[in-house]
Amino acid sequence: MACGVLLGSLCTVMPVENKAYAQQLEPFVPAPNSLSTPGNRNEATGTEKPDVQFADEMRNFVIQLSRWAKSYRSDFSIIALNGLELTEYLETTLFASRGTAEPARNYLRALDGIMIEAPFYGYDNYGEPTDSEETKYILDYMDRLKSAGLEYFALDYTDKSDAQQSARQKLRDFGALYYAAPPPDKQLSTLAKVPRTPISANPHIIDNIRDAKNYGIVLDSSPYGTKEAFIDALIDTNYDVLIIDPFHRGTIPLTYDDMKRLRYKKVGTPRTILAYLNIGTAETYRYYWQNNWRAGSPEFISEGSLDGRWGQEHHVYYWSPAWQNILFGSENSYLGGIMKLGFDGVVLGGLGEYSWWLDY
Repeated sequence: MACGVLLGSLCTVMPVENKAYAQQLEPFVPAPNSLSTPGNRNEATGTEKPDVQFADEMRNFVIQLSRWAKSYRSDFSIIALNGLELTEYLETTLFASRGTAEPARNYLRALDGIMIEAPFYGYDNYGEPTDSEETKYILDYMDRLKSAGLEYFALDYTDKSDAQQSARQKLRDFGALYYAAPPPDKQLSTLAKVPRTPISANPHIIDNIRDAKNYGIVLDSSPYGTKEAFIDALIDTNYDVLIIDPFHRGTIPLTYDDMKRLRYKKVGTPRTILAYLNIGTAETYRYYWQNNWRAGSPEFISEGSLDGRWGQEHHVYYWSPAWQNILFGSENSYLGGIMKLGFDGVVLGGLGEYSWWLDY
């Protein structure tokens, strides 16, 4: 299998052929709730809870990543996937966990936008309305953040046209780009069939996310079979923004030629392309994962994650320089490869990992 432009010299160290097979995870025991376990010791693993300000470390991670990327390309877009609580310094008390203090200004300056999952549909189950209190919580955050000048991406999980119309109406004052993912649930493995064409489809040139009127997202391209079939399906659309994984099926890297084909909408004008990048967990099917890695070796790898895609992720000490150096800081890093391919920005997943560590 050819490595393509994305991996660069990393391929000589970790052959991609060996990465197409999932690393078998070690048995995982969920961590007990922090409120029911005295002290900082995790009885499931026998390890001490790190003495880390988890939210601050996640903010700092994103800030440094953003600064590095924008030092090479000032218009490179950094989009946070969820993690709304990171935008403010929270009052952390047992009975007021959602109290707020002041905006996390440096963190907000590092972002160009926020993608919010299930503001209206699919928070718990596909197609079902999100709990009204949760919706209010999300919309209150969005309202407070309006002055930050961020672009909003709303991602619901429903294929009902009336539900989508209702959601777009509620988002009208936020200028949010809206997309409703089709079944199955939250795998984001195919493009939406409802509506048949993108909302506000247009022939205009889209140089950045602020010019966009709509977007589409596919993070798991496995159902398309071959990479060529996946690329063909995307170029046959008029989405202003495409958000995709830079690897087909998680293991086969896109190439510069693939990107040149994806660059143009079906009508022939350029669009913006964003890459999905998980910074909060190590995915065992990625090119960087080595067969001898396991919890504690290397030191930044923690236990397996039950919430990961396909069950093939490990929690990481995301504040570790060794982990961060894999993701950004050089042209051979994950983000370095994404930028060399010509992506216009990244959607950062895994930001919610800070809350998992809080309850570790």
